[in-house]
Amino acid sequence: MIRDIDLNLLTVFDAVMAERNLRKAGERLGRSQPSVSQAVARLRDLTGDQLFERAPSGITPTARAEVLWSEIRDPLAELRKALLPSHFDPSEVVGETVFGLSDDARILFWPELARTLLQKAPGSSLRSVDTNHSSVWRDLDQGVMDLALTVAGQPPPGFGARILHQDEFVLLISPGAAPPQTPSDYAGLRHLALVFSEEQPAYADEALQALDMQRRVVARSSRFDTLPQLVRELDAVVALPRLIAGYFAAHHDVALCPLPVPFPPAILKLCWHEKKRNNTHHKWLREVAVRHVRDQIEALSPENNKDL
Repeated sequence: MIRDIDLNLLTVFDAVMAERNLRKAGERLGRSQPSVSQAVARLRDLTGDQLFERAPSGITPTARAEVLWSEIRDPLAELRKALLPSHFDPSEVVGETVFGLSDDARILFWPELARTLLQKAPGSSLRSVDTNHSSVWRDLDQGVMDLALTVAGQPPPGFGARILHQDEFVLLISPGAAPPQTPSDYAGLRHLALVFSEEQPAYADEALQALDMQRRVVARSSRFDTLPQLVRELDAVVALPRLIAGYFAAHHDVALCPLPVPFPPAILKLCWHEKKRNNTHHKWLREVAVRHVRDQIEALSPENNKDL
């Protein structure tokens, strides 16, 4: 019956679904693991469903749990919002905020984003640390950063993300070099490779392997800012998202051309840990970051279009 439903049970359930781990859910709520287990047991009795099954890394929700979460998550968020203080003054913020940044986000967005944040919250301090698509969720889980800007995949349970931009890949080449017209032309060039993780092949390798082709990589780098000089000095090419490639073409002696092979888009996301979703300061940071980065993307895009 409805009078038997304790809102605290749904709050615990929401945390367990987000974390997929009873201990982490307890830490998120400031409760002990036995207390969380008891709440889950009571909710099982109410729903008549097991709700969770044990897994090597924690627990896995049942189909009924997934449906229940989809139905209660937004109403719970709205209820929390109604109960939280409505007034937030960024000028009262103190302490450090840490942004995780992929290399291209650091080059394109960080200086102006940092300036904007400090103008609005002058009593705060900012720090940036490196992250990328292969490490961002681990870094957020370990508390290395508060927010991250990077090309990341789908967020795993317990994390949130906002898509800010989908960018096509183009080719960065030496000035005066002949653009490749076919996949075979492209494969035959001297290539630079961006290396972040050995776990996944690069888009270029995947695209060429699908055509039974291989490329010759003459140099590898984990830093974007070395690429323009490497392209010129080594007479090499590198495929990059259009925004960062356009920035390099505008500030260095390099050129852009279309890719003759299809790459999936680079999807820039603002990423966070869900335990901070309803924190008023964190919500403000997300809003400012989304608005400012999107404004910068709009300002950068016409500059890139004219080079192709």
